[in-house]
Amino acid sequence: MKISNSVVYDNLEKLFQESPGQELDSQDKWVIFSDLHMGDGGSTDDFKQNSDLFLKALKSYYLNRNYSLFLNGDIEELQRFPLKKIEKQWKTVYDVFDLFADHQSLIKTLGNHDLLLSLDGENPFDYLLSEGFKFTYKDNSIFLFHGHQASKKYHKHNELIGFTLKYFANPLRIKSFSVSHDSLKQYKIEKRAYQYSASRKRVSIIGHTHRPLFESLHKTERLKFKIEQLCRDYADGVHAGEESIKESIKAYKKELESYYGENKSHNYNSYVYNSIFAIPCLFNSGTVVGKRGMTCIEIEDRHMSLVHWFDKTISKKYLQQTGYKPQQLNNTDYYRMVINRETLDYIFTRIKFLSS
Repeated sequence: MKISNSVVYDNLEKLFQESPGQELDSQDKWVIFSDLHMGDGGSTDDFKQNSDLFLKALKSYYLNRNYSLFLNGDIEELQRFPLKKIEKQWKTVYDVFDLFADHQSLIKTLGNHDLLLSLDGENPFDYLLSEGFKFTYKDNSIFLFHGHQASKKYHKHNELIGFTLKYFANPLRIKSFSVSHDSLKQYKIEKRAYQYSASRKRVSIIGHTHRPLFESLHKTERLKFKIEQLCRDYADGVHAGEESIKESIKAYKKELESYYGENKSHNYNSYVYNSIFAIPCLFNSGTVVGKRGMTCIEIEDRHMSLVHWFDKTISKKYLQQTGYKPQQLNNTDYYRMVINRETLDYIFTRIKFLSS
């Protein structure tokens, strides 16, 4: 596969080689979150809206089920707020982080918004802090890094961006505007990470763009595949509940049309990064600061899943249509919903043959 930017490719390979790692076996359970952007609790703190959802998901679901926690960058919003203010405001969050570190495991990587944590050369936390990390699964690699490393400009201009946010955006109470709001920048970063991962035949899990990805596919591709599979199921007549299938197709079509309506400027032909095949090598855990909830990636029992958490008081969308199976968290208004799930063996088999 042709690499569009050799400088980025070399930087990512250097990061991979220098990153710590460990074996991943069938007993391991990991949940991967990125892009919390924790601030001071004020009006420009992006984390504030979903903070309770995040805390309850960690304490009542993942901690109780013996998951380990992976925080994949931009956990603290250090381009806007000093670490001491963040730690004071979100002490309850750090207390839960400590529980994971004490009982299972916690790993934290650096993003461009919390890169300042590495400047003094000391780790202010009692758990592993690095720029990248890698799991070894059989003879395969799962590479975790925040994603800003796939941009040539971020390391060079990160200090200037932080200065602008701190001294201009904060006083004006302007919330974060970053690559997550720019579809072209999202695409370029994903494309570089995708090309690198496919060329090395490894899975990469990133954050940074705030856009969830599963097997290199954007939401539009996943919805299209689901519609096509449901049409095949209906035609084959092997599944009971034809009315349910029809309702699911209708719901997915509506969701797809709604996305197109909200994003008219997007180039919908570019989501597979100009590759002949959609090689399932790139995943993105999304963000905790989404308007309709938060997303994460789970690794459990040799499977990988893209999961959406939401508050029904904000959006009942997924409770009112077929095709999804939300799971209520205890007696709260919060729900966990698996969007996609696949075995690691199948993912790596497809990578092996499609990227040859």
